[in-house]
Amino acid sequence: MVTTEHLDAYLNAMGNRHVEGLEAYMADNVILRSPIVPVPFEGKELVFQIVSRLLETIDDFELKHLLRDGTDFVAVFTIKFGDHIIDGMDHMHLNDMGFIDNMTVAWRPLASVVAVQQKLAPKLGGKPMQLVPLE
Repeated sequence: MVTTEHLDAYLNAMGNRHVEGLEAYMADNVILRSPIVPVPFEGKELVFQIVSRLLETIDDFELKHLLRDGTDFVAVFTIKFGDHIIDGMDHMHLNDMGFIDNMTVAWRPLASVVAVQQKLAPKLGGKPMQLVPLE
């Protein structure tokens, strides 16, 4: 059975917003699929940069539940960003050594996701999204 030592430490670092502690728990070939941009981020250095910038941008990250099925985990959490509260889930997979090698992020509601993306995208060299109301 794969140990969850790295996952537990990673989630603890996220909750404490301890950016320096995150990279050590990711596999070198980690992939991050995010609601912020349509293409996945690949590689420890880039994924670490994205998660670090996210933690610098948001006000709070609170883990609510952790579900497990073998080497797959779902972390259910809340993010606070200004007046926005985001309900989120990260589906994470651990490799044979217990490092996170795959993360797929789902957030809601959309207006709050866009608010975070508008603040985060310029820090990552991207362009802010914009919601266009239907009339």
